[in-house]
Amino acid sequence: MMKRNNTRSSGALETPPLTARALERGAGIAVWRQIEQVLASEIAGSGFGESGRLPSESELAKRFGVNRHTVRRAMLGLAAQGLVSVEQGRGTFVQPGAIDYTIGRRTRFTENLREQGHSGHGSVLSAASVKAEPVVAKALGLRSGTLVYRIESLHTADDVPLTYARAWYPAARFAGLPQALERSGGGFSAALAEYGVADYSRRWSRIGSMLPEAEIARQLNINRQQPVLWVENVDVDAQGVPIKYGVTHFAADRVQLYVEQT
Repeated sequence: MMKRNNTRSSGALETPPLTARALERGAGIAVWRQIEQVLASEIAGSGFGESGRLPSESELAKRFGVNRHTVRRAMLGLAAQGLVSVEQGRGTFVQPGAIDYTIGRRTRFTENLREQGHSGHGSVLSAASVKAEPVVAKALGLRSGTLVYRIESLHTADDVPLTYARAWYPAARFAGLPQALERSGGGFSAALAEYGVADYSRRWSRIGSMLPEAEIARQLNINRQQPVLWVENVDVDAQGVPIKYGVTHFAADRVQLYVEQT
């Protein structure tokens, strides 16, 4: 998983528990917000040890004398601030700092992470030949209904899911692309090289945020109430011909997008 902040003292003492009586009910500040503030203070004081793992929702609910829904709102507030990462099936962890991910004319996932001392791995989840919907066809300069390959992929940083992407490639130009991806071990640059595309760059990118649909949340291993960043883009070959239209979803609490001037 992504590297935790190693500046915490291994002998750090846990912050003394806050009792329900310490919460100020009816004071004009929502109870869940007070819990969020207490936990944020404890995170700043390295109160969760080397693992950075916070207690479970049920444990925190008992500690603060509230229901789990109230605790969940506090946790989502911490995640929105980028202070914690909620990992489905594992728990909630202190976020050591988001990875800076460069969006430029020549964006390559593994290179992006290696430059920052992180390990990156990509895998193809599915590949299918489909008819291009209007938005896909327009981006690729094709007629609507033209066959394209729809490729789903997942990339991890230090073994933690970072991006889930959907991309479309012209099937006529890249006949047999799914098999080429298998031969390259999931590497898109190596697969495209088989078709004479030695290099490619981004024509444009559009960035936004949203609450994830079920499949995106499942692939990124996050709660559906945690926002994701999305980057829509078109890649072109050396002659400026579109070769890929894609939408990549990023776990918002694990990444900061850096737009590089070109």
